[in-house]
Amino acid sequence: MDVNLPAADPVEPSPGDGAIREQLRNLTLRQQRFERYLGRRLHVDAAGLAVMDHLVNVGPTTPTDLARRLDASTAATTLVIDRLVAGGHATREPHPTDRRKVIVTPAVHWGATAYEHVAPVIEGVSDAAAELSPGEQAVVAAFLERIVGVYDEATNPA
Repeated sequence: MDVNLPAADPVEPSPGDGAIREQLRNLTLRQQRFERYLGRRLHVDAAGLAVMDHLVNVGPTTPTDLARRLDASTAATTLVIDRLVAGGHATREPHPTDRRKVIVTPAVHWGATAYEHVAPVIEGVSDAAAELSPGEQAVVAAFLERIVGVYDEATNPA
């Protein structure tokens, strides 16, 4: 999200802070652009990409569980699943132990098709990380972990 808010922090930023924030902003914008590109290539909207990402990385699950994990209503999630099933991206199958439920499963081709588009990014990130020394990798990983914590704190305040 590209949000330019006035600075309310009276603390003077360090000289490198602006450059780091700018690169994090650039990274966020590129990730958003890539998600839109991926959605167009795979013929899936943003909500559908989120569902498919979950199904591929976590595994088949019920619509209710998907809604809970994606912090969406069950009605909205059902509409997304309907579009994915209609588009041939996912299937609904009977739950193996509870006949009242269904399991949403990615279509057989989905993972391989998505990977074709995502592989260059995965490989590029791996190559960039491999160019760093182990110490540099540790610093970058620790920094990114702290940034993830900042986002987690902002979205889940105590």
